[in-house]
Amino acid sequence: MDITRLPFNQFVGIEKCAENADGIFKLSADPKYLNHVGTIHASALFALAEASSGEFLSRNLKRDEESIFPILRRADIKYRKPATGIVYTKGIYMKENWDKFHESYQKKKRAQIAFQIDVLNEEDIIVAIANYEWFVTEK
Repeated sequence: MDITRLPFNQFVGIEKCAENADGIFKLSADPKYLNHVGTIHASALFALAEASSGEFLSRNLKRDEESIFPILRRADIKYRKPATGIVYTKGIYMKENWDKFHESYQKKKRAQIAFQIDVLNEEDIIVAIANYEWFVTEK
C-alpha cells in the first residue's frame, strides 16, 4: 500500500523522501502549513509523523500486506522546537521490541509494537518526537 495515496495524506501533501535518503516522508516548505506565529502547525507535524509511523511499520513487518490488519492504538508527540521549511521523518525501533512482536504474532496471530518517529528540519535538528503503538492482527 502506498500510504501517500490515502486521501487524507494527499490532502495534507505528504510526500515520499528520495529513494536514496534515509528519511520516510516529508512536507515541503509551503505557507499552507504555517500557524499564527509563522511556524509549521502542530497538526501538520502530527499528520506527517502518523503517516510515517504506518509506513515504518509496513517496512519493518516483512509480511504480506494483504494478510495483516494494523490499527493505531496510541499516539504521543512532543514538540521540541519551532519548525520551518522542509521537514522529514525517521523511524527508530529497538530490536528487542520487534523480536518480541514477531514471537507474539507467530503464536497468537496478533501483537502490539511500539516505536518512535522523529520529525527533523532541513538542518537535521529534531523538532518533534512521536511515539506510536500499533496493534497488528490477521485479516
